[in-house]
Amino acid sequence: MATERLDRGRVIAAAVTLLDAEGLDALSTRRLGTALNSSANAMYWHVGNMHNLVGLATNAVFAELELDPRGTSWRDRLAATARELRGLFTRHHWLTAAFSGNSRIHGPEIVRFQDHLLQVCQQAGFEGFDLDWAGAAVFSYVIGDVWGQSPAPHAATPVDSTADLVEQAKADLADYPLLLERYTALAETDPGVANEASFEFGLCTLLDGLQAHLDHVGVLDS
Repeated sequence: MATERLDRGRVIAAAVTLLDAEGLDALSTRRLGTALNSSANAMYWHVGNMHNLVGLATNAVFAELELDPRGTSWRDRLAATARELRGLFTRHHWLTAAFSGNSRIHGPEIVRFQDHLLQVCQQAGFEGFDLDWAGAAVFSYVIGDVWGQSPAPHAATPVDSTADLVEQAKADLADYPLLLERYTALAETDPGVANEASFEFGLCTLLDGLQAHLDHVGVLDS
């Protein structure tokens, strides 16, 4: 039986599969070589070192973003972009670690996203460094929301539920009734519902803040 030819695309696809299943720490030329029935040295030939491969894998999954240019307002477009980016980081949870380890990861698909984000912020009225910072605020908010929302798929031990954590911490919270009240309320709420509501609350607040900044600058310029 003929062996499928090894190329850069196959190596990147295998890397994404491994990253999705087991996370960033599991990625190695040895694991990829085993998955592709090839040698570890062949991986280096096609994609260079592991640092470069993580960048290539990141760029590959960013191609999933549709970034539909249509929209009635900058606020709707920016909200849609944030939600789509959150979906990408949720599907590929290793992306948060990839960007925290190397914030300068780049590639054509990442550049396409960055330009889209700037275009929407420019539509809102941001310019100069404010344009850069508005886009960075949205990107940072999404990463911060995704980080820690759910355990990695390769977690070796089960993660305690919020209710379990509240029970464990009750003694420490005895002198802080408001904190205990809020912890208990969260423990009694469906985690998925709470996560979605929390994200939308934060996103709305962020957009309100961006609008307030634009209004403030407009007043100063008038």
